[in-house]
Amino acid sequence: MNTEQWLDETLPRHARLTQAVVTIIENLLKSREIDYLTITGRTKDKQGALEKIKRKGYKDPAKQLTDLSGIRIIVFFESDIQAVSELVTASFCVDKENSLNKDRLLSTDQIGYRSVHFVCDLGDQRGTLPEFHGLSGLKFEFQVRTVLQHAWAELAHDRNYKFSGKLPREIERKLYLYAGMLEIADKGFDEISTQIDDYIRSLQQRSAEGDLSAEIDSISLAQFIEDWSRENDFPLDEAFFKDKYGELVEELKQFGVTTLFDLKEIIPNGYQKISKQVGHSTTAYGLIRNWMLITDWRRFLREVTFNWVMSEPEIFRAYFDVNEFSEFAKSFEWEIESNEVSDEDDFDITN
Repeated sequence: MNTEQWLDETLPRHARLTQAVVTIIENLLKSREIDYLTITGRTKDKQGALEKIKRKGYKDPAKQLTDLSGIRIIVFFESDIQAVSELVTASFCVDKENSLNKDRLLSTDQIGYRSVHFVCDLGDQRGTLPEFHGLSGLKFEFQVRTVLQHAWAELAHDRNYKFSGKLPREIERKLYLYAGMLEIADKGFDEISTQIDDYIRSLQQRSAEGDLSAEIDSISLAQFIEDWSRENDFPLDEAFFKDKYGELVEELKQFGVTTLFDLKEIIPNGYQKISKQVGHSTTAYGLIRNWMLITDWRRFLREVTFNWVMSEPEIFRAYFDVNEFSEFAKSFEWEIESNEVSDEDDFDITN
């Protein structure tokens, strides 16, 4: 069988293999809660495969051409590369002889293309499954990069021919200087990510010890909300927008709530019980804003700058008498019928 006949026979199988491996690695990453930006797969076409075989001078392409199926995983941080690498090693049969870390190939005074490559096959156990029939033993390549490594590769290696080849010395020097800046930024973002993880763990430990002295920021607020929701069996609706609580932190600050202890102090008595009685549900944003409004809605209107509109939740009737509820409703320009306002509703606000 000549090379072209071999490619005609094997490329359709590699097309199946590429899609199968993309699905497998997506499920593995999600199950391990490893964040990633994108996972893409491609199968070389016949012309591209023939060009590489000729350029590389392959004598036995069936063994030497290991990237007919290629899967690229782009993650956010350098530490994620390590997590993905461990997952790939544990989940597939890795051809260690043909796998490499191009970052480690650079000498200490070099800046350049950085990426981790694995040549794999499905492995004996997975290869025997009916859905992978005909794919056992076929090689494929994983390429794992961070977002910034990918940006550099696309700019100066994979796609942009303006930067390829041998450039004038001064221009080339600048090119690699900026590549070094990207590498520093990559490591810096990874350090910040690690610091955030450490901060979250410290908040969890302090909370478990009853220490609520931490200042409110997007991270500490998210942790407080998550803990309160779980401890009080109060599932929250998903918000339609996610600014990581930036606006909410600012509103709390204007309201005079700057620490987690301050926030705990404004939780209305019996809030979770009343919510269940009236069938009230809300998002994390609605939860915190309700707490502030119930605590002192007049101060909120006076001190807090906000640009959101809130529909009338039944929860406020439990905390305001008829007159205050009417004043409250008018302040938010709610239309209420006179028969909607009654002192006859009986709510139990005890914890």
